[in-house]
Amino acid sequence: MKKVLDFIDEAFTRIPETDRSYKFKMQLINEVTERANELTHRGIKDENVIEDLIISEHSDIKSEFDSVVRKEKLAKRRKHIVALNILGTVAFCLITVIAFFVHLFKVDNGLSWIILVAGAFALSVYYTFVACNKFRKKRGVLFHITTRLQLAFSIMLAFALAFFIMLFKFSIIHSWVMFPAGAVAVLICDGLFAHFSHQRFAVFMYLLYIPLAAAVIYVILAVIGVVSWQAGWLLIPAALAVDAVIVAVRLIIGKKDNEEVEDDSEWNAD
Repeated sequence: MKKVLDFIDEAFTRIPETDRSYKFKMQLINEVTERANELTHRGIKDENVIEDLIISEHSDIKSEFDSVVRKEKLAKRRKHIVALNILGTVAFCLITVIAFFVHLFKVDNGLSWIILVAGAFALSVYYTFVACNKFRKKRGVLFHITTRLQLAFSIMLAFALAFFIMLFKFSIIHSWVMFPAGAVAVLICDGLFAHFSHQRFAVFMYLLYIPLAAAVIYVILAVIGVVSWQAGWLLIPAALAVDAVIVAVRLIIGKKDNEEVEDDSEWNAD
């Protein structure tokens, strides 16, 4: 094993001497020793063959050490983030509850509960984005479905909070429009998410969402009296016209891309 040990010693000349590097070196020596014993038990008697095989398995010891240190730092960072999230959540809840009671006893206008709702909303949105970040690297179907549902949930929470404030704080009659308006916002944000995440069939979502959003906006505007029922319905054919324009543009772009591919093929063939 002298050849292997010399190889390890030479590799560690490029690694700073620390307690962690020393521990890694001892672990590595134990591993290569166990590996040599394993190969011997398998019937390999030539020590040179065993040493060459072990060295080939650890051809870049510095990279192995850097990888181990990187993983340990990442694990430690994750623990710190979890601890900060727990402490931050507890502190935020305490502040929210204190603010609720202070408002309840100092102001006492029957709207103190809005503070609790707003606090719950803030926590929900924050942990929605935490969950999105967790699934971000996984991609795939699970990532897209989870993220889009979380996005829709956060948007509807925001509009629900706006509804409560408008109704109980400002006594706005048509506060209920926040719910259909939230549905429109969900459609718009989901379409944008599909576009910027480069989903394969994003264009079909545009074609579906635009008329749906137009129909909901038409109902909202007509009910609150901004436009008449007779004139407002024009929003729906206008949305279908926008769909037609999108389809035409996509067809033109697709045709142009195909022509460029054919030109490149002919050029390469020549």
